Parts: sequence; C-alpha cells; structure tokens
Amino acid sequence: MPRTLSEEEKDELRLSFSQPGFSLEAAIIKLMRKGFEETTARTLITTEFRDYKKNLFHKIVRKKEHEEAKHFLSIVIGMVSIVGPIFSIESLLWYVVAIIIAGLAGFWAYKPKPIAGLLGSIIMPVVYPFAHAAYFSGRTSYFNIEMIIPMIMAVVPAVIVYFIVSAIVYTNTKTIK
Repeated sequence: MPRTLSEEEKDELRLSFSQPGFSLEAAIIKLMRKGFEETTARTLITTEFRDYKKNLFHKIVRKKEHEEAKHFLSIVIGMVSIVGPIFSIESLLWYVVAIIIAGLAGFWAYKPKPIAGLLGSIIMPVVYPFAHAAYFSGRTSYFNIEMIIPMIMAVVPAVIVYFIVSAIVYTNTKTIK
C-alpha cells in the first residue's frame, strides 16, 4: 500500500482545492481506489491542504511586500528627482547620482519588468529639472501646491516610457512572481 502521494497526485489535489465544490470525501474515495487506506488518504489530503494554504499565504505575503517596496521606491524616485532643483543644486555629479539612484530603485521596484522600470525611472530625474526650470522661470512667488505641476510634467513621460518599453520588451513573457 502506498504511503505518499506522487507529484502528479499532489498537483491534481492542489488543482481540486482551488475548484468550487471540492469534496474531501470524494478525494478520499479517489485515493482509496488507488490503494491508500482511508486514514492514510485523509491524513495525506489534510497535510497537502495545509501545505497548499501555507504556500498560498506566503505567495500573498510576498506580493504585499513587493507592493509595499514598490510604493516606497516610487517615493524614493520622486524625492531624488526633486532634491536637485528645489535646493538649487547645479552640480552635474548630483544629477548623475540621482539618475543612478532612481535607476536602481526603478529596477527593484518594478522587478517583474526590470528594464522598463529602470528606463522609466531614469526619465524622472532627467526631465524634472527642466520641467521645474520651465515652470518657475521668471516667477518670484508661487503657492507650494504648484510644486506638483512640474512633478506631473516629469511623471507623464516616465510612465509613457515604462509602458512602451513594457509593451515592446515583455510582450510574450510571463510575469515573474
């Protein structure tokens, strides 16, 4: 009498767990037809169900952690982009460092599509100084809320580049999970 499930049987059980109308009794009967004892079949199914739930839970936790990291790194990209123009930094070295930081943050933030994330994130610190200078040139006063307008002017091309590169590079690939 068999004591363990084969990988094929485990996959079949995992698939049946996700289907509506899963019946423990039907699964036990199915395993009993394959030569398992009733108690062994029940134990194997409950163990496999626990493993299935644990894997599903860990998958959801990883996805949430990735989303949190994505939001945090997107904020980092935005902050690095605005520091130079706001503090009137004119050193080319700062902008090179900002581009490198934004590129690395974009690479890790958009891990399923790293090339698109990298290129889209690099656009932000490149465009923002020009958008900031163009919007505020010749002005001596402004409302603080107006700082958002150059940010939007820099985010739009970055998002467009991200989606264009995603569409070109990742057309027939599955997303990494």
